[in-house]
Amino acid sequence: MGKQLDYSRLYNWLAPVYGPAMRVIPFWRGYTEAALPWLPEGDILEIGPGPGVLLATIAETHRITAGLDLSPGMLREARERLQRQGLPVRLARGNATCIPFAGASFDAVVMTFAFSAIPDGDTAMREITRVLRPGGVFALVDACDPGPQNRMAHWLAKAWALFGDFMRDEAALMRTAGLTIIEQRQFGAFDSIRITVGRKPDTTA
Repeated sequence: MGKQLDYSRLYNWLAPVYGPAMRVIPFWRGYTEAALPWLPEGDILEIGPGPGVLLATIAETHRITAGLDLSPGMLREARERLQRQGLPVRLARGNATCIPFAGASFDAVVMTFAFSAIPDGDTAMREITRVLRPGGVFALVDACDPGPQNRMAHWLAKAWALFGDFMRDEAALMRTAGLTIIEQRQFGAFDSIRITVGRKPDTTA
């Protein structure tokens, strides 16, 4: 495991170029949009929205949308993007281990390429589950390690880990937090990307 990066500082530095880079590398945006079909109608929280590219897409079709990011620079970029598009989104600074929203506030939480940067994945997963309403879903897209049988993806995962990211079994963490897995599959370059979707049991049904 490499030294854990200071992600707030790193993404402050990347903030002005991250959004344009997503346009130059369209397949990366496509990876993030794999979460969209799993988002129900209602109130959506994106954790780690960066410059707000995916968040703006979500806000076009959902009633209430919120974004939570650790980086002031990324929040500034997201705010400017959303204001230009006339999209009302609530933005807050914070991280997934201490989400500044009340329990059962959202019908869905989405994270793309952000969960692997969180050292305490167990606490983050419990917090995400807490803010979900009964029947709500958590759609997670991130890099993965499918194992040594997929040599290229396994090598890419080791490279992510050297930069301080954590390759995890997201489905196992979701189950421990009380979510039911409704989708998990690998896709993208060399099957090195994984989407995992969990649903919070609807105890009111």
